[in-house]
Amino acid sequence: MRLIAVLLLLITIPACTVSVPRYAFEQALRNQQNVDKLRIGQTLSEVQRVMGKPPERRNAHVRFDGISIEEWSYITDYVRKMDTTITFVGGKVDEIRSAKWESD
Repeated sequence: MRLIAVLLLLITIPACTVSVPRYAFEQALRNQQNVDKLRIGQTLSEVQRVMGKPPERRNAHVRFDGISIEEWSYITDYVRKMDTTITFVGGKVDEIRSAKWESD
């Protein structure tokens, strides 16, 4: 009976783990550490300097009143499948938010 319990445990453990490439995990960790340094009101160039690279995803448009809106996204938690999006209004950080990846 004890042997069966141990075998069942060994079979189920791999099903509970998440396999993430090490480089992806480390890059997401670096992204999160850099995002933690960002502040509301910073400019696009200040954010790029803090992040150390351009955004991994970028959306941009102009509002009805002519003010530019830009969103930069970075993967910040590969295991939990989380992105952090930085929203710029008129070229300055207006919002920093994290969200789960959308499922397909």
